[in-house]
Amino acid sequence: MKTLLILLWAAYDLFYITSTEVVSSYNAAGQQVYNACLTPDECAAMKAEMDFAQRTWGDSARFYAPYYHQFTMSALCATPDTFQMAYDRAEREVVKAFRHYLRHDNHGRPFFLMGFSQGAMFIPKLLEGMSEAVYRRCLGAYMLGYRLSASDLQRRHVEPATSATEGKVVSFNTVTSVDKQWHLISGDAATCINPVNWTTDATPAVLVFDGDTLTIRQDTVAQVLLCDADTNKYVFYPFRPGCLHHWDLLFYTHAIRDNIRLRAGR
Repeated sequence: MKTLLILLWAAYDLFYITSTEVVSSYNAAGQQVYNACLTPDECAAMKAEMDFAQRTWGDSARFYAPYYHQFTMSALCATPDTFQMAYDRAEREVVKAFRHYLRHDNHGRPFFLMGFSQGAMFIPKLLEGMSEAVYRRCLGAYMLGYRLSASDLQRRHVEPATSATEGKVVSFNTVTSVDKQWHLISGDAATCINPVNWTTDATPAVLVFDGDTLTIRQDTVAQVLLCDADTNKYVFYPFRPGCLHHWDLLFYTHAIRDNIRLRAGR
């Protein structure tokens, strides 16, 4: 399994898991498959996200990111059994890559976990599998654009963040209204935090992004973030207007970077 490993002198590591960068994939026989084949083009797409994450959050960290046979966007439209098989394969590879990182690359250093969308889905599994010693070295886990469910909260070591420094798992999804949710990523959320003001209640926060002044507040029933963004401007295929999933990666870059540094004591 290939990995991107950027070695820098740093006090902590960042283990990053990419989102769904492959729409459809085809094997050597031309048949559609539901996990990426890791072709040069597919790896280039993953590398672009890795580079973004390294520039944005890993500039003060030793950065590690695995290439893995992620499930494709087409897998989301396949039968439930087909999707589950594709998901399970991706999860197994991420778990294997993380174990390899701990065994060969971590060397007892403190670290952060981070993933966006598909990449965030595997974080509860990684936390659950940690030994107590490894968990103590985990300074935080950022699930960008994916929810924590009630069943996730029953897993060992899945401790949701309740402030900028309390709890380890930061999870949120952003929409313009509750009815614009994408159920796969935010449905049945049991907890959420606003990364602009680090509250878990409905206290509004002001976010300045791309020249716009936006208000971010939490719906404490649906456990999603509500944003008053212009749906004509903030739209991204294949999400319907009002689902701001793409911007979960972009809106909060400064807030997450500052939180990493705070948690690392820098």
